[in-house]
Amino acid sequence: MSDPAPTLMSDLPEGHVVSFSRLRTLRQEARRIAEWFEEHTDGNQWIVVLGLSTPIIETLTTDRDALNGVTYRFQWEGTTGLIKVVPKGQHEIVTSQIVAVVRDELRAMGLPRKEVIWVRSTTYRSGTSKGKEADDAYPPPSRHARPIENAGYPSLVIETGVSESLGRLRQNARKWFADSEGDVRIVILIHVKDNIVSFGQWQLAPSTAPRPLTKRYIETLCAQTPNIPPLTGQPAQLQQVYCANQVDIIRNFVAGMPNVIDGSPMVLPFIAIQDRPPGPGEGDIVIGPQEFEEIADLLF
Repeated sequence: MSDPAPTLMSDLPEGHVVSFSRLRTLRQEARRIAEWFEEHTDGNQWIVVLGLSTPIIETLTTDRDALNGVTYRFQWEGTTGLIKVVPKGQHEIVTSQIVAVVRDELRAMGLPRKEVIWVRSTTYRSGTSKGKEADDAYPPPSRHARPIENAGYPSLVIETGVSESLGRLRQNARKWFADSEGDVRIVILIHVKDNIVSFGQWQLAPSTAPRPLTKRYIETLCAQTPNIPPLTGQPAQLQQVYCANQVDIIRNFVAGMPNVIDGSPMVLPFIAIQDRPPGPGEGDIVIGPQEFEEIADLLF
């Protein structure tokens, strides 16, 4: 069987806010959540928005200050929307650092600066009835357009959230794969706890995989070097999503001792990210213990 179809309401944490689409009310709720995260590291960061009108959708997707200074990500289906309030601090640091590692590795391979373009807070629409945005996304040059906001789906997506959001983040990963019909190749899910930050590398299984996926088959996929996701389209109803690797950064409270990095390296196959085989001097993107340790130094 394929994975259950994700919905906007799937796996939201307890305490998520439900609101009608009045900007004044949304601003108040978003500010309240943002202020909560000024003093807490976990909790609810989601607002379900009911009764969306076309003008409100356009405001939330095009005006980045629509919530009066509160950073957010927005997705919608029909007249229902979902806002993720993005806490300041760790979430922005960890997302930007992963982006920097991938960008710098691609540039070190000789890819021109103009080709290594990340797009943050860009809305990807599926027709007129739904759309969504990631914390960060990378479209390969083959999918670039002018302006870049009109590019095709990204090959790599990053979604970041607090620990209580993990279930919802996984549903977001499934939606990226389903809505793009497999054009999105890899989704990195990052969830932040007090003393642990986890990075999950989510991919689609091949169309020839057993149904349902077995633990042994997943282990076989993960043992491949590199573990390349399907490179052709895959209809949503046939998709099976799994975690190809997880890296945990665990804070070490012993003075002078390094933090614990478990599960590295994370390997992003070049052919999946760039939509073409590697050429001379090019290769897979490897995020190793040193890169994760540098991220840890900024977080703890």
